[in-house]
Amino acid sequence: MYILGKIVYGHLWSTMEEERKLKEYRTLQKLDRSMQTFRRSGIYKRAKTSLSDADIMVLFCIAFCDLNQKVKLSDVAKTLRVTLPAVTHKVNDLVDKNYVEKETSSKDLRITYIKLTPQGKAYVELVKDEYYKPLKDLVKHLGEEDTQTFMRILDKISQLGKM
Repeated sequence: MYILGKIVYGHLWSTMEEERKLKEYRTLQKLDRSMQTFRRSGIYKRAKTSLSDADIMVLFCIAFCDLNQKVKLSDVAKTLRVTLPAVTHKVNDLVDKNYVEKETSSKDLRITYIKLTPQGKAYVELVKDEYYKPLKDLVKHLGEEDTQTFMRILDKISQLGKM
């Protein structure tokens, strides 16, 4: 009887474990289908512009910062979650294109402030609504609470690194 109990228990445990794994793989399959559908939906595709997405992200970061503060290169790097050299490279490109101007701090020569030129401000005004239209539509569809949840989940996923 004891041996039979072990066999029955072992079989029952095996069946429960198989059910758990089956449920897990069904969930993974559904998640995979959802992510494929999301990719194909194109909701995150933005309008074509004359500048790269990286350039525009830097311009928007400068434009949409707290207006009472001067913007430093390090502020942009922190906000965009990229390295300071990457931001410096992009800002230098934008300076060359006359969208951004740099100003070195008179108190600390290591600090560089950046601001939009009139041409940079005009460009941001021209493209911002069209550029963000897909995301505005998404926010409208999800609502504020679900949008906040979605952003929290995306941030959590991005912490995993490239998938």
